[in-house]
Amino acid sequence: MTSATIHIGSYSNEAEAEGNGVTPIPSPTKETLSTCLSNHTTPLDSLHIYIYALELSTHYDPLALASLVSSLAPGGTLSIHAPSKQQSPSDVDWSVIPTSFLLAGLKSESERRDTNEGRVYTARKTTKSEDAPSRINLAAKTGKVTLSLDDDDEDQLIDEDDLLHNTTGGMLAPPSLSDATPKSTDDCGGRKACDNCTCGRAEREAGDVLEEEKKEAHTHKSSCGNCAKGDAFRCAGCPYLGLPAFKEGEEHLVLKLRDDV
Repeated sequence: MTSATIHIGSYSNEAEAEGNGVTPIPSPTKETLSTCLSNHTTPLDSLHIYIYALELSTHYDPLALASLVSSLAPGGTLSIHAPSKQQSPSDVDWSVIPTSFLLAGLKSESERRDTNEGRVYTARKTTKSEDAPSRINLAAKTGKVTLSLDDDDEDQLIDEDDLLHNTTGGMLAPPSLSDATPKSTDDCGGRKACDNCTCGRAEREAGDVLEEEKKEAHTHKSSCGNCAKGDAFRCAGCPYLGLPAFKEGEEHLVLKLRDDV
């Protein structure tokens, strides 16, 4: 397994470095953190970063951690050790470390405290299978929705062509044009007769209106009983206003008055 160690700021522990068998890489300033692994070409299985807790605000750059992730192999771990020189450092902002993991795309795994109230944070670089998004597959036969995390499962995917041709659960076919019936067989196409009508429709409509008027005249029944007596006795809305008096039952007769001269 390949690993590397980075000492940030004023951190120095020669005995610890000799115990790991790894020569630490110095990063004395915040600006050097992003480039301290630029000469390292072998993918790392683990990366250890050491910094004093009180120097997190001055020497640790959360954005620079993302540039170090490219040196990690998929599934590799990254740990940040932040020991404290004093008991209970109350002025340390520990949230900067989890935030840097999030910005770098790492998956946080653990957080623990040491004897001097320092802390050790561990994160891991995800693999390609973990980065792959989950897919929702629809079962065409059962009509149920199932969740699947397996990218190789193609059994329950719907074929778009089946939606158009499937007779059991697909889309309905459009109606046939042969089933449609025209509104009318005349030239007017179902509209009102033209002003210069030559197909005879205007005459038919005029005859229909006359028939309707005759029906209304025949079916009208006087509610007051004065319709046949003349205008002097008729109501204001009487349909026989202006017509001479007549006998009951003869209201359909039409009087033709003309001068003999």
